[in-house]
Amino acid sequence: MTELGVTATRNINDLPFAQDRSRAWRELREAGEAVSSGEEIVLTSAAAVEFAAKRPDVFSSARAFDRLGSPVPLIPIAIDPPEHTRFRRMLDPFFSPKKMAEREPELRRQAGELIDAIVAAGECDVVPDLATPFPSQVFLTLFGLPMDDRDRLVQWKDSILQFTDPSSAEATPEVLAHAMELFAYLTDHIAERRTDTTGSDMLSQLMRDTEGGMSDNEILGLCFMFVLAGLDTVTSAVGFSLAKLAADADLRRRIADDFSLIPAFIEDMLRVDGPVPFAPRVTTEEVEVAGRVVSKGTTVMLSYGSADRDPQRYEDADNVHIDGKAVHFAFGRGPHRCLGSHLARLELRLILEEWHARIPDYTLADGNEPRMPWPTGTMALKSVPLIIRPS
Repeated sequence: MTELGVTATRNINDLPFAQDRSRAWRELREAGEAVSSGEEIVLTSAAAVEFAAKRPDVFSSARAFDRLGSPVPLIPIAIDPPEHTRFRRMLDPFFSPKKMAEREPELRRQAGELIDAIVAAGECDVVPDLATPFPSQVFLTLFGLPMDDRDRLVQWKDSILQFTDPSSAEATPEVLAHAMELFAYLTDHIAERRTDTTGSDMLSQLMRDTEGGMSDNEILGLCFMFVLAGLDTVTSAVGFSLAKLAADADLRRRIADDFSLIPAFIEDMLRVDGPVPFAPRVTTEEVEVAGRVVSKGTTVMLSYGSADRDPQRYEDADNVHIDGKAVHFAFGRGPHRCLGSHLARLELRLILEEWHARIPDYTLADGNEPRMPWPTGTMALKSVPLIIRPS
């Protein structure tokens, strides 16, 4: 009999995520804690994922993101300690809860404007009408870039992610072409900002206020990281959240009647349907994890999505709860924990508050739960049409 977690294999691309996410995660975990999928090893349990996430010396990020085609290292997710520690020490103050709170009035206004347009139209598909434009506007606002470039930014991001091959460690020609367009755009704006760093936007502050200042390539890497890792994730979370509430009348009424429940809802929604199913690492030495010996140079996928539904860690793990404080994996673990977690929480809270202030009653347009395409790098619903009943 095959010992689970040691020699089990399962192609993650064949799992039934498009039909039933709970069943797909369950089938993956049932294959074991360390599962072979092609040339990769997938860690599925909360314990195994946590072990690897907290050992960047063995499970390296430095080579794990080459497939995204960035011409410079993605700062800070593709940098290992101790250099990673230096970047986090510089960057964390810019993304602290206090700093993010300073941005709240402007970002709340923008969220309200997008939702007002939905109310005026009388109908809505959450993904293109709200979940996609808002995080792109947030990026442009934070970095002081022209708001007129929003749709171009979305197109670059979508094109790069569309042509990214998750099974390859190298960027495809299409990814490289679109990445270079985005690279040129960001390079021009960084060069302009170098001539005047007196602004209050984050781009100016990073040039002016970090210890020794960040180089152009380092700032480019940070911008690439935000575009490729920070926009789709918020889009995903908004889509999953409003789809869940549209399908659950009791939960929707509780949220609409008491906004203080929104933060707890966000946290457990991220746990149950987090945007990042797998985070890649490359082993720097032979290591044993979950009873399996993994050779040096192996791509290991840390399955945050599976860990977040691990029944050994979470009670009633497949369902959303708003009465507890479960610590989830959606923002990662260890030194590479998401730099923008406080910003993401702010964006989601503002969307849910402004939405329910205007549209407390809504349902799924076709009465069916929206489906998610699979395989995909970011778990997300491509369309969430709603019937809205504005207040």
